[in-house]
Amino acid sequence: MSQAEMDVVEHMLASLTTCALQTRVAPSNEKVAHHFELACKRVGLLVTPASAIRIFKRLAHEVQKAESILEFVGPNTGELQ
Repeated sequence: MSQAEMDVVEHMLASLTTCALQTRVAPSNEKVAHHFELACKRVGLLVTPASAIRIFKRLAHEVQKAESILEFVGPNTGELQ
């Protein structure tokens, strides 16, 4: 992954986490797409299909890792599913 792609992943993780904490619900597909677009613009990345796949694979990996940490720390409240 390029540094720009990693920057997009980090921006998306931060903004999606903030969004989820504020609304107490998981973001919709449209919200994820919106955050993806904003992160790419902020970083200045011109997205190709291959880079989008790399970004979303990495994003999914990071979300799964965070979910497993949350499950280890304590029970889910059920609101962010």
